[in-house]
Amino acid sequence: MQRILAGFSTLPGADQAYIISRRDGLVAAVGKRGRTPKVEYASQTVQALETLAKIDSVGRGLELWSEGNETVLLTRLSEDASLIISGKKGGRIARWRHAIECDVEMLNSVMR
Repeated sequence: MQRILAGFSTLPGADQAYIISRRDGLVAAVGKRGRTPKVEYASQTVQALETLAKIDSVGRGLELWSEGNETVLLTRLSEDASLIISGKKGGRIARWRHAIECDVEMLNSVMR
């Protein structure tokens, strides 16, 4: 798992990759020295997606990205776990998404 997360953290514009669990909190993290995963922010975002899923016209969110002072991509891996990649403003989300698609099966097998 650490090796996969390390690969995500080296993507263009990415500084950090981590997995959170709704049940267990932070599962694993890899990133630049001195940076702490924003677990609370990620947990609140997952909770917001859960709230939106209760609206019939919206449905269940599987991915969310945000671009502001920094770039954040949140992808659900399972009902319980989500992967977050964060980095610099202008991070290359399309590259991040492609990397996740290539490794999501491997991540899910490791999470079991």
